[in-house]
Amino acid sequence: MTEELSNKKLGYKQAFLFLAILPLIGFVIELLTGSKGFKIPKSPVNIYILLAIILCVIYTHLFLSKHRIFKWFSSVPIAVAVISYTTILVLFMALIPQNEAFNKGIVGKFGLSHISKNPAFLITSIFLLYSLGLVILRRLNKFTLKNAVFFLNHFGLWIVVAVAGFGSSDLMRLKMETWENSQPQWIAYDNEKMYELPIAIELIDFQIEEFNPEIALVDNLTGSVIIDDKNKIQMIEKGKNYYLNDIKIEVVEFYEQAMRIDTNYYEFYEAGAAPAAKIKVYDKNNNLIANEWISSETIMQSTNLVKLDEKYSVGLLPPSPEKYSSKVTLFDSDGTKIDTTIEVNKPFKFKGWKIYQLSYDEQMGRWSELSVFELVRDPWISVVYVGIFMLLAGSVYLFWIGKKTQK
Repeated sequence: MTEELSNKKLGYKQAFLFLAILPLIGFVIELLTGSKGFKIPKSPVNIYILLAIILCVIYTHLFLSKHRIFKWFSSVPIAVAVISYTTILVLFMALIPQNEAFNKGIVGKFGLSHISKNPAFLITSIFLLYSLGLVILRRLNKFTLKNAVFFLNHFGLWIVVAVAGFGSSDLMRLKMETWENSQPQWIAYDNEKMYELPIAIELIDFQIEEFNPEIALVDNLTGSVIIDDKNKIQMIEKGKNYYLNDIKIEVVEFYEQAMRIDTNYYEFYEAGAAPAAKIKVYDKNNNLIANEWISSETIMQSTNLVKLDEKYSVGLLPPSPEKYSSKVTLFDSDGTKIDTTIEVNKPFKFKGWKIYQLSYDEQMGRWSELSVFELVRDPWISVVYVGIFMLLAGSVYLFWIGKKTQK
């Protein structure tokens, strides 16, 4: 076998054929274990695995680097082959929904719906780290500026791949439900279980700002909204005219929050209030055919429509949230207490956690007393930033060298 693997034969063809074994072994393991995937161990076991890979790389470099097989492992053909197979697996991840609901047929048997947990991806990533580590150490035998830039690029990539693979198990993404006028909440949960956290959130007040509701044409038979080039939904405004099915609609009055009493609506800023508008409806000949109120639906009031003819009516859609936030008090187990406001897309960092405003009781709308947060903890994120910074630094230098050479 060794005699057959001469230097001339150890090229790209042999590299792709040899490394095809790695994902194949992984897919076989996936089949034999019931297609359940493999969970990356959490800290400190994942750290021990990374240390073992590093020690294997160092040992190979010090004692086996002159052997033609191990020298081949740090060659360009091997690098291209292992990166190609890793890329293919990543493409599977992008093209196939990574959800257990799609875990059927061939996709399910080979674990293509959970590539990140697939042994094929794990084994290929480990060899990528091993081969890339050998390449890095081989170039460090002699310090030059060129080798330093090579180190920045390749070790930065090594860090990103290592952390993306083995650090992902320490990532926690949890949900926490909090209620106004309740005790601080220390319990959060994911799809599998509940956790008692070292931090707590007390909801002081949930606030929401909404856009004006949209006026729309409604099918009387199905109750569905009619949307086409002639009948577009538009945000309602007092004093504005709208045209639906060639019928003119004039908005005489509009209340952001109102309560119905008999046939009229009055401004009312309490739970259960609904947006309401008084409209005048005119036919094609500009004859007044209706002068009534329309409103959105809430937990206390049903939708109020104005009938245009036997087929269509006009009404208001539920208002969409423009911005929502929560005034909270944050606690930790050491007694730290912080008052802050958490808004959508503006997470707050607290004791190693990122706290996001996630959702609320949509049925209650602006009167919701429930606020749901997403809490994210990623202890490896700073290491990822180091790897990305190294890649950027090396890329900037290569770009500068390229421009200099061109001049």
